[in-house]
Amino acid sequence: MSGPRRRAELARFVTGVCRGVRVRTVAGGWTSATMTGSTRVAQTLDALLDQVAPRLAHGSWAELESALAPWNGEPEAHDDYLPPPAPEPAPTATTVLTVPAQGGLHLYLAAFALGIRTFDHRPVTLHAPHRRAPLHLLAADGRILGAAPEV
Repeated sequence: MSGPRRRAELARFVTGVCRGVRVRTVAGGWTSATMTGSTRVAQTLDALLDQVAPRLAHGSWAELESALAPWNGEPEAHDDYLPPPAPEPAPTATTVLTVPAQGGLHLYLAAFALGIRTFDHRPVTLHAPHRRAPLHLLAADGRILGAAPEV
């Protein structure tokens, strides 16, 4: 997750989709604070999402996609990056989120990672077809495996 603006957007998004937690950016990561005052530091996106996933307020991909709608409107800055490929053979997966042409991949990635940690452990993909380097990001058993081949 690069850039202070994207990291701040991510903090606001996660605060909005998780119950009873406030996420803020700090140098080198994020903090997540609960209503009781407990505060934890996360230096990576994975660590942050592991911390807040139990508080996700949405229970379906449709609800998460709806929560992403207000954030759409700006094209991705680094749309040529491809994550490492998923291990072979890649399991057959269902596409559960599709990034629109004017959607921020960083927020869709966060929503995808929250959903696979919380309510969907089957093989699923996030599809980003409008990038210079289109991708299907594959996940299974609550973890992102890598880029699946374009079909």
